[in-house]
Parts: sequence; C-alpha cells; structure tokens
Amino acid sequence: MFVERVWGREDISFLYASRPPQPRRVGEVWLTGERNRIANGPWAGVTLEEAAARNPLAVLGASIARTRPTDGPVFPLLVKFLFTTEKLSVQVHPTDAYAREREGSRGKTEMWHILRVDPGGRLAVGFREDLAQGPRWGQSDLRKAVESGEIETMLGWTDVRPGDTFFVPAGTVHTIGPGVVLCEVQQNSDITYRFYDYKRPGVDGKLRPLHIAQALDVLKWRTPGGRTEPLEVASESGERTCLAACSYFTTEKFSLSGPVQHEVQGRVEVWIALEGEARFEGGGETAGCRRGEAVVLPAALESVAIHPVARTVFLRTFPPEPEADIRAPWLAQGFSEKQLSRMCFPQGPVTAKGRG
Repeated sequence: MFVERVWGREDISFLYASRPPQPRRVGEVWLTGERNRIANGPWAGVTLEEAAARNPLAVLGASIARTRPTDGPVFPLLVKFLFTTEKLSVQVHPTDAYAREREGSRGKTEMWHILRVDPGGRLAVGFREDLAQGPRWGQSDLRKAVESGEIETMLGWTDVRPGDTFFVPAGTVHTIGPGVVLCEVQQNSDITYRFYDYKRPGVDGKLRPLHIAQALDVLKWRTPGGRTEPLEVASESGERTCLAACSYFTTEKFSLSGPVQHEVQGRVEVWIALEGEARFEGGGETAGCRRGEAVVLPAALESVAIHPVARTVFLRTFPPEPEADIRAPWLAQGFSEKQLSRMCFPQGPVTAKGRG
C-alpha cells in the first residue's frame, strides 16, 4: 500500500520499477497493514488483518493469539519502507499503557534499517548526550523549546549510512532527515505525537496538527534508543545478522547464496526482500518474493524451503519469546551479555528522575 506523505518522494524506482500514479509523493509503503491483501494460498484475496482475526492460531500462533489486544489491529507487526525528501516532524510515540488508555490501541516501539542515504543524510534518536545525562527539563521549559523550534537543536543528530540499524522505543523523541530510505519494523500502531513540524502544510494544504500535551505526557528523557551493534554468524547458505531485538519484535538480516530449509517456530514471521528475489515453498504452496515485497509465513507452517535467485538479502522479523529466541541462542553462539546489550532490548524504556 503506497501512502502519501508531505515529506515523501516521487521517484522510488530504485525499489519499485512500477507503481500506481497516485499517490504522487510516496512517503511510506506498507507491507503488513490492515488493508494489505494476501496474494496466494487458502487466504488469497482477503486482507492480512482479516486472515489473522479469523484464524489467529493458524496465522499468529498460540502465544501471540493469547495476548492479542482487544482493540486495534490483530496482526502484531507493521512493516514499512520510508522515503524522505524533507525532515519528518520532531515526534514521539506512546507506550502500551498510555495508548491503551487514551487511544484504544497498542503503543509504538520501532526500529529502522537504513537502505539508502543521500550525501549528508541524518536522523536523530533521543536528546543530545549532554542533555540526556543531565536533569530532565521541566514541562514549561520543554514547551518553550517546542514553540521556538529550539527542540530540533536539542536532538542527538547523527550521520547515517546504508546498513545502519536504530532502535526507537516508545517515549523516545526522534526524527529523520531528508534523503533517507529505510525499512521500519514496529508495533502495529500508527499513533504519532508531533512536537514540532516546521509550520508545514500537509498534503491537504492545511497545517498539520501538533500534539504537544500528549507528547510531553509520554516523553522519556533518557531511553535505550539509538544505533544498535548487530551480531553476525555465518552458515553454509550465507550470513545471518541480528539487527535488533525487544519484547515486540526480533529482526534479522539474511544474505542467502543458496537454498535454505527454514523451520517456523510456531509464530508468524515476515520476510522482506531488500535485494534479489527468492521462491518460498511450503505447505503445498509456492510464493515468489522480489525486492520491495514481503512474504508472511503463518505459524501453522512447519517449515519452508527458500530458493534464492543468485544472492538475495532479506529481513526476517517476528514477535519473539525474549529468552528462548534472543538471549539463549546468541549466548550459545559465544556472544557475551555485553554484546547482547547493544542489540537486545528486552525491557521497556528507562526513565530518569529530574526536576519539574
């Protein structure tokens, strides 16, 4: 699903050779949204959300089906591509508790994997180090910084390059600069509270609304967000790298040079093609997946054979069991707790007490 954003771009041909003429300025491409339709198999033609709602055990798996929210989308993860030609708003997303109470929805913790960057491309996750390590500013001081635009200079801006990964837990102030293309994996929620938006009109010509009171409510002065340090292991079929992991999702990068027999562990998985293409065979079905597309492997599928065409790069993301799926296997590979701490974020955002 192609989504127009005021900061989006017209030319996305490097990822999609063809696309609908509208929207003109694409900011996001949603791969697992409520309106995305399944292309093959017994649920062909229905939306991913409908399939998950009607068949939660078969699609999601028992552990996810038991804990799915009563409000909001049933499918747990939203996967997108983002394309920027302007800065995004300075923004923050709510935690589960706040979103459930105020919005009837999940919160929004997310991660970004950088695919392409124009010269000078930057983004910001959290406040500058000198501010984050100091006492929290009071709400009145923060509101003044928002109203003056000073908040943009308070952020921890960093240059980015293709292959970087960033973790953005709920409550973390953040933004993305122009000239960046990335893949985003997040909780399936579209709730964004804008602090500051450059007095910019939206695609409808009207000023986009700000949500300063809500943003101040959910803002955490210091969080574990920022650039991750992925862990990599080699295998006969290629390389596997864990980019980021938390209680909501684990996202790994696979560089495949030959066929792979992959075991599905009783939980839904999403495979996103970044380079090349591959054929997935399992459960009597065959699905092709090329750059810019995604394949959803339902929990009921025991295993799948993946046949890449030449070298193929995929992201694999799924809702994990943190101990069984993250810590235990990577510790067994010989990585230390310290190394895991730079890639694995099992707890919620850290809060810091301060003035006001």
